[in-house]
Amino acid sequence: MHWLLLVCICTLLLGIDDTAAAGAARVDFSIGDVVAVQPDGTRRPLQRGAEVAAGETVDTGSGRGQLRFTDGSMVSLQPRTQFRIDAYEFKGQADGSEKGFFSLLKGALRTITGAIGKADRKTYRLDTAVATIGIRGTEYAVAYGNSITVTTNSGLIEVCNNAGCLLVEAGQSAYVPDINTLPSFTPRNALDPLMRPPGPPAPGFSSGDHPGIIVPPQPPQPPQSPTY
Repeated sequence: MHWLLLVCICTLLLGIDDTAAAGAARVDFSIGDVVAVQPDGTRRPLQRGAEVAAGETVDTGSGRGQLRFTDGSMVSLQPRTQFRIDAYEFKGQADGSEKGFFSLLKGALRTITGAIGKADRKTYRLDTAVATIGIRGTEYAVAYGNSITVTTNSGLIEVCNNAGCLLVEAGQSAYVPDINTLPSFTPRNALDPLMRPPGPPAPGFSSGDHPGIIVPPQPPQPPQSPTY
């Protein structure tokens, strides 16, 4: 009886460990030396099918890659991009416990959001040093260097910093020069190069891939919380 009880307890603990160790996302594809950087600085190469967990930073170097998260969202990372998964939780449905908090430390990305953020927009956030992006179910692209440029393809995003917030609808673009300057609209044609695919569309993206902008590295800064 004691042996059976011990086996049951061990099985339960193993199940908990497996759940805790489950990745937030899988790599759809990677080109070049794309790596995951753990909080302690350990680096590991990312190939197709590899998992990426909360707390890790994906560094594309001169390569590029695409992540598919468990809530159905996809993130296409461009060359010289560092993208960190700050916190992530999704149990298969939006039950109030879900969250997806991310940081774009440098570079450019395009994303199609998933289940997280649809029922409660406060459960999704993308931070940069100059602004925070919240969503209401959407597809958008962002490039970050000393400033950020954002364009929305569908849905609606909210770009916030110390100066206030700006709602950016489908077909609109916004520019944020620094953390203390209010986000403002910018002509969409100024961002056309951002949205032009460099070649074949990325697998899994319905409308092509965002080529991104190569920007100089910037030291990570504390993320700003959005004002809702």
